[in-house]
Amino acid sequence: MRDVLLGKSTVKRRKAAIEIRKKGLTDYSTDLLEALKKENGGKYWDTQEEIILTLGLIGGDDVKVYIKEYYIDKGFLLRTATKSYVRLDRQDLSDVTFVLKCINGNNYSATEGALEVLGYDKMVPISKDQQEIISLCWDFGVDRPKGCTDPRYGLAAACAGWEPEITTSFLEHCIKSEDVPLVYVAENALKKKYVRLR
Repeated sequence: MRDVLLGKSTVKRRKAAIEIRKKGLTDYSTDLLEALKKENGGKYWDTQEEIILTLGLIGGDDVKVYIKEYYIDKGFLLRTATKSYVRLDRQDLSDVTFVLKCINGNNYSATEGALEVLGYDKMVPISKDQQEIISLCWDFGVDRPKGCTDPRYGLAAACAGWEPEITTSFLEHCIKSEDVPLVYVAENALKKKYVRLR
């Protein structure tokens, strides 16, 4: 696998990153980081994206520093990089420190990525943080271009595990949207049910 990751083929490198992620092969963090460095600045964004997603699940502090410096700070693949960085930075599934930093930073892509992690990883922050996230993201994405999906999808999905007295009004608000995936996750979250996400 190491030879594939550090070889010449970006397509093989991308497939290897996906395989490592699916199989949870944690021994390849160093090799994946080297593979990402080989791809950095190149034109194969899809390969970089797959490597970053995998590193977000198996990487360590060196990965976190690299992703922040070369992707978060420079705004490249920001949504994907943010998802991985949240996973690398948090102490546990209640730690939304970086999620709140993204939301308060007013960057659309970073906020969308951070909200996705909330839902996909079933993160459950403390009550105060739940309230703050709901308040800040109540109408997030309302002015998005036509045809783009609602960025509150991950947040609505996460609400299945959050406190109903905090989330019910927000989820009812989401149900009034015309975004079919958002309506689906919001309706299930109101029933305290996590669903398989897209």
